[in-house]
Amino acid sequence: MLIPAERGRFYRNNFDAIRLAMALLVVFSHSFALRFGTEDFEPMSLATNGHYNSGNVGVWVFFVISGFLIAHSHERSTSIGSYAAKRIRRIYPAYLVATSACAFLVTPLFAPPGWSLTAAEAARTIGANLLLANHFPIPDLFAGNPVPAVNGALWSIRFEFLCYIGVALSGLVALRLRRHVLPLVYVAIVLTWCWLDVTGRKPGGPDWLREAIGWPYAWFRVLPNFLAGMIVYHWRAHIPRSTALLAALLAGALLGFHLGGHRPAGLIAAHLLGPPAIAYAVFWLAYHPRIDLSRAARFGDFSYGTYLYAYTIQQMLVATTALPFASFILLSMALALGAGVASWWLVERHFLPHGRKPARHGPERKEAPAS
Repeated sequence: MLIPAERGRFYRNNFDAIRLAMALLVVFSHSFALRFGTEDFEPMSLATNGHYNSGNVGVWVFFVISGFLIAHSHERSTSIGSYAAKRIRRIYPAYLVATSACAFLVTPLFAPPGWSLTAAEAARTIGANLLLANHFPIPDLFAGNPVPAVNGALWSIRFEFLCYIGVALSGLVALRLRRHVLPLVYVAIVLTWCWLDVTGRKPGGPDWLREAIGWPYAWFRVLPNFLAGMIVYHWRAHIPRSTALLAALLAGALLGFHLGGHRPAGLIAAHLLGPPAIAYAVFWLAYHPRIDLSRAARFGDFSYGTYLYAYTIQQMLVATTALPFASFILLSMALALGAGVASWWLVERHFLPHGRKPARHGPERKEAPAS
């Protein structure tokens, strides 16, 4: 089986190592975007003919793992209140500290001369970010950089939290029915996604809707990955482990990307094969019988903090240095990882039950948000 049935082996997985690697992969991808203003010649973008870049893959992997672990957490929670408390403790403290650091420390350092923060704007910033709005006093703080945003990586946090709410709502459906409904929902979303892209539609909706749930079209990119993780969890007893199947999924996706291009055939191939290939690869590696990276988080789970701070750190480097590109990438990763370590030890661990490290509690403590 792709997912081991034995309890100890189920908990002894490589999710922490994969997530930290994906956080650094996002840093790598953003290095191209923030330094050059494009990721078109980033290696993953070239390999997939522009359908995906390394940042996409990193974030989609986060959502796949999150769908799996959050489904597990919801199933184990004794009440909806217990489930909600765990989700809030995991996502909010580090997010609020990170957005406050961007708003009240980084912004004054890089603000135009004569700018000052008013009490009203400070209150507005805190209030908006309690709603996961990613609000900053100067949205285009780094106006001299190729990309001006303060922290463009945070868009995924609201999507992540809304997925948590969706899982809670799914609990209103009986478990047996839920297992059969989830694949149908997945198929409906992917087919709609194919139709939208083939017909050139990318719905935005009214302002109030975007403020509430994010860009509606983006959900067609997010949900297939999150749902794929949930489906693997609920159908884990029936999914075989097969290296040949993994190779076929990856090869089929790559062929579709290149042979179909960005014409309808290529878009359909990307949407039909991309999320399943990513999801199967994640679990194939997470539970590989001969690859044991289960102690990767023995000193702490640094992936969330790394993701939260990396973008702003890179923006500051672009604004203040002229490093060779390779040095820029390495320094960005090192500083982002350092921020992730600080976030874990100074903030995140204090909001987990007993303040213990995730490795001691199995997957219940390994649910860092996607980002």
